[in-house]
Amino acid sequence: MTNDNEQKERILSAATNLFSRFGLEKTTMEDIAKAAGKGKSSLYYYFKSKEEVYAEVIRKEIAGLKTTIRKAIEEEDDPYNKFTKFVGTRLNYLNKKANQYITIRDEYLKHYQFIQNLTADYSDWEMSIIKDIIEYGRDKGLFLVTDSEAISQAIFFALKGLEYPWTTNLTQIELEKSVYVLVDILLKGISK
Repeated sequence: MTNDNEQKERILSAATNLFSRFGLEKTTMEDIAKAAGKGKSSLYYYFKSKEEVYAEVIRKEIAGLKTTIRKAIEEEDDPYNKFTKFVGTRLNYLNKKANQYITIRDEYLKHYQFIQNLTADYSDWEMSIIKDIIEYGRDKGLFLVTDSEAISQAIFFALKGLEYPWTTNLTQIELEKSVYVLVDILLKGISK
């Protein structure tokens, strides 16, 4: 007999597939239960609503993104390269997921506040990563920084503003070129 965690993972896997194909609005708890090989009532043992299932799917994606970013920036010693890896890895991951979740991408603005609430902790984490990179560059004598908090926040909001159009409208080659241009613009402003 499988344990609760395995059952939950099975449900989340089925839900991820359904959400990516049909989106949040068109996916029902009955659809998820059927795809997971469960009865609808047993699905409610694990999740109270499809929104709760969706939230868990988003949390798993965020955990995957964090792991991918951490690995990419840990491999670099140079602050410029760390930041380039951070931006590039982040946008590549989001671009890949935007293509995987085409219907979610189309529903993004409709569910913006719901998604923002789910990703608030991630946003704080991302700002702390940017701040760490900026302070690392300052400590190495490469960046002239007096207020790392304000600079990190400004960079974070610049990236957030570009996130949706970049991950939905650019090809992979255009995205990579844009990353290098953005990093060059942002970091030259604080370079010694």
